[in-house]
This record gives sequence, structure tokens and C-alpha cells, in this order.
Amino acid sequence: MRQNEADSFPKWAYTLALFPLLVFIFDITHSQDQEWFLKINHLANIFPDILWTNLSLLGNGWSLFAITFPLILLARKQLYAGIISGIFTGILSNLCKSFFQTDRPAGVIDPQLFHIIENPLLHNAMPSGHTMTAFSVATAIFFTINSNKRTKYVFLFLLATATGVSRIAVGAHWPEDVLVGSALGILSGLIAAQITQSIPSAYLELNKWPIYFIILGSFISFYLLTMDKIDFHLNQTSQYILAGIIFVTWIRLIPSLKQAKQN
Repeated sequence: MRQNEADSFPKWAYTLALFPLLVFIFDITHSQDQEWFLKINHLANIFPDILWTNLSLLGNGWSLFAITFPLILLARKQLYAGIISGIFTGILSNLCKSFFQTDRPAGVIDPQLFHIIENPLLHNAMPSGHTMTAFSVATAIFFTINSNKRTKYVFLFLLATATGVSRIAVGAHWPEDVLVGSALGILSGLIAAQITQSIPSAYLELNKWPIYFIILGSFISFYLLTMDKIDFHLNQTSQYILAGIIFVTWIRLIPSLKQAKQN
């Protein structure tokens, strides 16, 4: 057991957060943030808005919940890790935003100089909560997968990176917000993965009480996806698709729950 846990958390894992932090330090010491923001924002404008708004969905907690909910049937340890990381990240992100209280690009630069999708946001920039959530969940899931199977899941970090870029593309965040968000997200995800490792295997079974809290969360997610706007109006169709994923998972889950109760 101890050998498996050590294998799941190689010593170099926490150094993953160093890369975005080093880029952040370079950015802040060379005062490149505004220049980088404008360049990335303009380059991203080559692609359609709906691409970037949908990538931003990968940083919204309720959207990510819908995407990962099928893991309740396939890989509950990874689902637990993702949920724990999402909760931890949500709390930490709000605390950081309240502490830093920095302005977003639209509150500093003339909005005519860059591309903004839908309503501009003005305050609470640092860190990017979407980026933080995306990296946190990706890291938590990645490091609860057996080490000999992780290579093919590196794409999780590519998706998290794309989510971070999307926050610049939609005009909502500075590169510094994204860099700090990714670093904090990686650290949060690693902590969540370690917490998940300490959960007894018995509590991963479908007949245990944590499952019912997860199912309750799925109802909340389904309601928000079908009845509310999450970030952008452009994402409405994607929201319905994500709600459909939850619904299909419910259908598949019912017989499994009945069988678990009988056992």
C-alpha cells in the first residue's frame, strides 16, 4: 500500500507548479503583462468565439462536475479526487480574489483595443478561478491514476492550458492571473490527490453515504446547466449537452445502485 502511494506521488510532482511561477516572475519583473495580454488576445481572435467560450466551460466547477460525473460508474477514486480538488479550489480562489482585489483588463485598458466576448468583467482578476479549477481537477485526476497508465492522460494538462488561454482570449484575465491560477491549481490538485489516497477503499463503493452527496451534486449541476447561463450565452447548447451527460449517467447508475444495495 505504501509503495503504491509513493509511486502515485513522485517527488518531482510539486515542482510542476514551478514552471508557471517562473514565467509569472519573469512577466512581473519585466512588466510584460499588458503587452502579452494584447498579443495573445489578438492572436486568439483568429478562432471563433464559441471555441474559447466552450474551453472556458472546462474551468467552471459545475460544468466540470457534469463532465466527470460518469466516473461514478468507471473510476470513483478519480471522481472523488476531482470533487475534493474543485471544492478546495473554489474556497481558495475566492479567498485570493478578496485578498488581491486586482482589476481585470477591461478595467484598465480601453475595451476598444482588445476583443471581449459578451459582458466585460472589471474586478477580482487575480487569480484566474477558471484556470485554477481546470488545473486542479486535471492534476487531481492525473495523480490518482496508476503511474503506468498516466502517459495517455497528459492531455488533461493540455485542456487545462487551453482553458487558461481561453480566459485571455475572452478578455477576462491577464496572463499573470492565468499563471498564478495554474500554479495554485496544480498544488491544490496534488493535495486533493493525496487526500483521496487516504480515503478507505470501502467508501468508494456505491452503497456508501458519500455517493449520495455526489448524486445530490449532480441534480444541482443539472439544474444550473439547464436553467441558468454559465459564463456565456454562446455556451447554451454545450450546457444542454453536459446536462445530457448527467441524465444518461443517472440512467446507467440506477441498476448499479440497486445491485449495490442488494450486496
